[in-house]
Amino acid sequence: MRRQLMSMLVCAGAIAVLTMAAGAQQPVGEPTSEGHPHKWTVMDKGLADLVADGFELKTVVYDNAETAGSAVPDVHYFLQKAATLVRCDFRKRDQASIYWCFRLMPGKP
Repeated sequence: MRRQLMSMLVCAGAIAVLTMAAGAQQPVGEPTSEGHPHKWTVMDKGLADLVADGFELKTVVYDNAETAGSAVPDVHYFLQKAATLVRCDFRKRDQASIYWCFRLMPGKP
């Protein structure tokens, strides 16, 4: 009787742990960071298009965190027009160049 009780307790504990672990996992595609609810959305315009539309280049950030040992760092261009903030990223990986622009969409409070 005591052996059955112990087995039931162990099973119940294992089920409780698995249930809590499954509930703690984030669904795929959900944001994993905490903080202010802003989101970058992809734009179909390039850096030259944005400058022609009146955006001003505010700052350029060189980031070699992911390209350690490479001569070409990632480059992030930040532009602004009124209250609209845009980021254009340039990354070079081997022979491929990756270039995207994003608009900062404010979240709802």
